[in-house]
Amino acid sequence: MFLIFALITLVGAVALVLQRNLVVAGLCLVLSFMGVAGLFLLLLNPVAAALQIIVYSGAIVVLLLFVIMLLNEHQEEPAQKARPLQRWVSAAVILVLGAGVVKLVAGSPVLRRLGGGSAPAPPAMTLGGLGDALFSGHLLGFEVAGLLLLAAMVGAVALVKRDL
Repeated sequence: MFLIFALITLVGAVALVLQRNLVVAGLCLVLSFMGVAGLFLLLLNPVAAALQIIVYSGAIVVLLLFVIMLLNEHQEEPAQKARPLQRWVSAAVILVLGAGVVKLVAGSPVLRRLGGGSAPAPPAMTLGGLGDALFSGHLLGFEVAGLLLLAAMVGAVALVKRDL
């Protein structure tokens, strides 16, 4: 299951980078977030998986797509000449780097230790405990993050819409 969710996350991330259409790129971001939520489920943390889906896949991506569609100021880039040599060289570099990453992960002592026995159960996280921690000990940071996101959205609209 890990490989399936990791593959979903990687496919979504690579498709996000390769997209030129911003709306399709936002949907690829949702796919990547869903893969991360699946990885949280494998880590026996359903609260983090639910928050991943609700907060990131739901709120952040909807906000991102809303701002993109609201502004609608992006210009399509003109088509350039095809550069097949550059594409083949970049594909070869990606394959070499990917093989290196796979080799490093496969030879990792941490991975060998995990294969030897069962992992201890992680501490249980509940929504009540998360809410208490978020709104008691981290209330100021929570409010500052909300204000920062609001200021970033207003700033993005102000930069693009000069004739407000």
